[in-house]
Amino acid sequence: MRLRLALLLGALVAVPVPAASPPAVDLLITHARVFDGRSGRLRENTEILVAAGRIVALRDTGSGSREGIDPARIIDAGNRVVIPGLIDAHVHPTIAVPIAALRDNDPNYVAARSAVEARAILMRGFTSIRDMGGPVFGLQQAIDEGLVEGPRIFPSGAIVSQTSGHGDFRSRTAQPRRWSGDTDALERLGYGLIADGPDEVLAAVREQLRAGATQVKLAAGGGISSMYDPIDSVQYVEEELRAAVRAAADWGTYVAVHAYTPAAIRRSVEAGVRSIEHAHLIDETTMKLMAERGVFLSPQAYVFSGVFAQPLPPGAPPPSAAQAAQRAKSAQVSAGLDHMMRLARKHGVKIAFGTDVFGATRVFAWESLEFGARLRWFTPLEILRQATSVNGELLALSGPRNPHAGAPLGVIEPGAWADLLVVEGNPLEDIRVLEQPEQNLRLILKGGRVVRSTL
Repeated sequence: MRLRLALLLGALVAVPVPAASPPAVDLLITHARVFDGRSGRLRENTEILVAAGRIVALRDTGSGSREGIDPARIIDAGNRVVIPGLIDAHVHPTIAVPIAALRDNDPNYVAARSAVEARAILMRGFTSIRDMGGPVFGLQQAIDEGLVEGPRIFPSGAIVSQTSGHGDFRSRTAQPRRWSGDTDALERLGYGLIADGPDEVLAAVREQLRAGATQVKLAAGGGISSMYDPIDSVQYVEEELRAAVRAAADWGTYVAVHAYTPAAIRRSVEAGVRSIEHAHLIDETTMKLMAERGVFLSPQAYVFSGVFAQPLPPGAPPPSAAQAAQRAKSAQVSAGLDHMMRLARKHGVKIAFGTDVFGATRVFAWESLEFGARLRWFTPLEILRQATSVNGELLALSGPRNPHAGAPLGVIEPGAWADLLVVEGNPLEDIRVLEQPEQNLRLILKGGRVVRSTL
């Protein structure tokens, strides 16, 4: 009996298990000149085969069978350049009105505005974004369920801030929460979360992770849009920053921090953060430290090019005291832009592509202008890499928290998500063609689905 059982089990083990057949190709793009997200040389006359939302193969046009592919699902790129879907590593779609107006608007209205801006972001070719502060979880869910159109969102949740920090949005007359028990409206809505001391920081980070954050953002220094913290202020002590990093690491992800000054950046890097947002006032010693530790730099060029500190037009009412203070802070930070970018290039720091647009439709529209703004320091190829493969590496730092971990982003290769753009013109020669998305993005593909086509 035992012998028969052993023979039976052996026979069962020996039976070969048929390999799962690959999914049928459901989209084919032909006659494409492919920028893969990394190489400086286009792959000419290429076909891209897509199945189940992913790229399954690249081959020379006409070199393989098209049997079984619906002719209606064959798209001729007409020898145009095809690039990966763009990634914006720093944007705030749920701050769809000015921060000061968030208290006075119905949250449902702001949510509707956010959905409109999310669709506009996608139509500018940004198929993925890293939201760096705001109540974006509902918008992410609606996009993922197909209720509204928008990019893939990697949410941070509320900006975790110390009292008096960049994420402390209270008015000047607000009572201290420790003694009054009051919670500010913007904190209740999920824009910022005040936490002081390692224990509160641990809890605040864990709350964002519980809500679905893919990474967590802390404010480690003064900001422009926050009213009562000077730019040079250093926020959070080492123990608090390390508590945040540890809480995030326990969930397999990382901390990004808002910081401009060397002191704030250095303290954050030494605490283990993986991404520095802004950094416009950094010095060379601190930039070297970032390079040594492999920390990503997520700067923005266009919004810090002086657009917020330009002289007022004739006849315009004078700015309020608060507006004047913010204009002065913006000018202070913008003055460091050139030096920061040159240091980052010199020391080989990984530079992300982010825009930090928020607050108004006219400002969101500046998102595409970031491409030309970076030409002062980088070649078109370098800028394209920043907006595709480099940002893809940054998003991948979220590890198991990555909601799209089944395939890489920011590249065109077998196994990657089929987020693709067919471009009129060659962005490797003239990156500014991406500044006119309505005219020059002839096809937008997200996850193998055609979002827009004018081919």
